[in-house]
Amino acid sequence: MVLQSLDALERDLESSRDRSFYLILGPEQYQCREAVDRIKSRLLNPESVPFDYSAYSVKDTPLERIFETANTFPMLSSRRVVLVTDLEMLPESEHDTLLANLGSLPSRCMLLIVAEELDHRKKLYRKILDTGCIAEFPRLKGASLKRWVEDSVRKKGYRISSETAAKIVDLAGSDLQTLAGELEKLFLFAGKEKLITDPSVEELVRNSRQHGIFELIDAIAARDRSAALYSLANLLAMGVSPLVVVSMMARHSRQAIIVKESIQRGMRGAEAGRAAQVPPFMLEKFIRQAQNIDIETVRRMHIGLSDIDRRLKSSAVDARIYLELFISALV
Repeated sequence: MVLQSLDALERDLESSRDRSFYLILGPEQYQCREAVDRIKSRLLNPESVPFDYSAYSVKDTPLERIFETANTFPMLSSRRVVLVTDLEMLPESEHDTLLANLGSLPSRCMLLIVAEELDHRKKLYRKILDTGCIAEFPRLKGASLKRWVEDSVRKKGYRISSETAAKIVDLAGSDLQTLAGELEKLFLFAGKEKLITDPSVEELVRNSRQHGIFELIDAIAARDRSAALYSLANLLAMGVSPLVVVSMMARHSRQAIIVKESIQRGMRGAEAGRAAQVPPFMLEKFIRQAQNIDIETVRRMHIGLSDIDRRLKSSAVDARIYLELFISALV
């Protein structure tokens, strides 16, 4: 069975109380973490977590030790919850051992196996699908992101228009952790009114991250290294993670390339903006910026950001220093 939403996972938890493991899979890490948290909160209370919850990575923990813990009786709860991450890093030679142990888990255990991606054609995925349950969370895009915002607002007891939800996505980007953080600010701002409005989005979302990204790109276009590094520092001080900065810069630079090249081919500004999917309320400022920046600089920036994204996700480098060095090399 494959579940593709947190609500579906909740229903399965309710109807399949004898299930002893889940594979939580997908690149949408925010929803994967939320899935783990929901299962933990259902099976454990805060007092029992230190005694009946364990977390391991297959990168540095042998399967023997993981399943030894899984087979240990819980102390304060009816189930022992064991989290196993980085399944995609498990050597193929150990897949059969994993599958054999999954088939003999006791009912007193709940094993949560997390992976960012698995080849659906391989034996490991197919066997888990045949014998267990997979909660799979692909990365949300376009209309799915807007629906996620609308659903999140509704579940918190607030109201929002479809247009305002779309504006939040346009400004904050596609990272769910970032969107969730922006929504929390908007909930606090809305207070007893329980209504998320365009003006509040403009004030709290547009004027923070998006304005910071515009300032950063403007400084790079002007080859002002000090201003660019200052803008980066401001974004990080706001709590924007380096990976989100990379994602926003990559999206912005891709749109700038499309706008600049479209205008050079004779396309009008509004038409070029639509081709690049620039929100109408940002269009005038965006076109002005795209015209000012050197096309080779923005191309180098876009290519370099792709490499940075890969490096930050696959190594333990200091993300801030890496971004500072990248920006310094650009200007």
